[in-house]
Amino acid sequence: MVVHVESVSTIVPAVPTPQPCTLWLCNFQIQVLGDNYIKQVYYYPAALDHVSSFDSLVASLKDSLSRILVPYYPLAGRPRIAGLDRPILECNDRGIEFVVAFADASFGDWGNSMKQCSIEQELNPAQTAITDPENFPQLKVQVTKFRCGGIALGLVTSHTLLDGSSFFPFLKAWSELHRGFPPPNPPPSFDSSLLKARDPPSVTVPVRDFVAVTPAIAEEMDKAAQDFKPSYHVRAFHMNEQQLAELKHEIASGPFAYGSSPTSFEAVSGLVWKCITEARDFDDSVTNTYIYAVSTKVGRNRWQPPMPSEYCGTSSFTLCLPCAVGDLKNKHVSHAARLFHEDVRNVGQERIQSTIDWMEETLRKGHDIGLNVSPPSTGMGIFSISLHSFPVYEFEFGWGRPAHFSMVLEPWYGNGVVVLLPTPQGGMRERRIVVMLLEEQMKRLLQSELFARFTTLDC
Repeated sequence: MVVHVESVSTIVPAVPTPQPCTLWLCNFQIQVLGDNYIKQVYYYPAALDHVSSFDSLVASLKDSLSRILVPYYPLAGRPRIAGLDRPILECNDRGIEFVVAFADASFGDWGNSMKQCSIEQELNPAQTAITDPENFPQLKVQVTKFRCGGIALGLVTSHTLLDGSSFFPFLKAWSELHRGFPPPNPPPSFDSSLLKARDPPSVTVPVRDFVAVTPAIAEEMDKAAQDFKPSYHVRAFHMNEQQLAELKHEIASGPFAYGSSPTSFEAVSGLVWKCITEARDFDDSVTNTYIYAVSTKVGRNRWQPPMPSEYCGTSSFTLCLPCAVGDLKNKHVSHAARLFHEDVRNVGQERIQSTIDWMEETLRKGHDIGLNVSPPSTGMGIFSISLHSFPVYEFEFGWGRPAHFSMVLEPWYGNGVVVLLPTPQGGMRERRIVVMLLEEQMKRLLQSELFARFTTLDC
């Protein structure tokens, strides 16, 4: 089965952005500037039943994308770094890459669910690595037609402007505009100065989650990444509403219960952390780190004044939660859940502001900023992407809702990746848990009685 690219074009805003126009980037945005692209695919099984032809579908998508780029004009811009004290985003209307492709396959080749689609890597624009930090689009789009009339909409995003809390409102606005609704009101805001450092910077809370990366360390890390070429296995697991309720009860009645019912995030993440740590079979004395993010847009007293809901830009605060392997392996699952509960509870204004100020000091010294976790080659971290609270199955372009959504995992993520998703049927009441591990570790995870008690292998 092969995907053939028919055309590649550039989509620019329907109304030119007044020039000159630049966007100041906060330290959270600079920290992820130049990271690899994030790949996602939405599958619409009956898209061509709602339009006269595939050509008309493509033309209408290009038109609506061009129009939504008017309020979302920075997505058509490019970063500029050279000769500046700090990077900026030039809103210069250089545009978004739009790929049209055909797949010599039908949805039925994978049982119509598309959960086991073997060509999803080809359903996005090909490039994953950002090789030129001053010349990369913030967004790329690929629409692929299947023989059966189904459509795959692949989206490749940069985290600079589009973390989860910004990407999904953008996709909602685009899909609604495509169906004839007006542009978003209020329009998106790109004022990231809401997350600026104090002057002078003041680090009053120790920074646990990030480390300074000198040029020498960065070169060493790049070489280690190039030399590390393992084979990963990806499996998906389903946790239905009853299993989730039973897991939360298990934690609430466990020896490390913390007086309140665990959130779904605490329960699922605690289970995943414990079971993957057991599957890795490392020495009890070493430290395992769980990497996850919380939004500055939500949470009581997390950020004041509150971030506006229409803010579009990376506003996620990344946390690197450490724990001894022995504690995770040998203690009840309620222990891991409690660690998440306490960690999230301790994320407040001053901790976030101190981290922003520390980043400012680090950048002024000419250093990069990295996460405080061992390199992927050590397998000592778990990188979690939590999309379970986002409406990933509700984006309707006039072809019905997507039958399946896929976060495309690639080797650059490293060993130990977890994606927490809702399900098409159960929505946010259920979980689809996608895991990427080394082959032997995946075999042990599949043999875990605890994991099998609360999940079912999905593919």
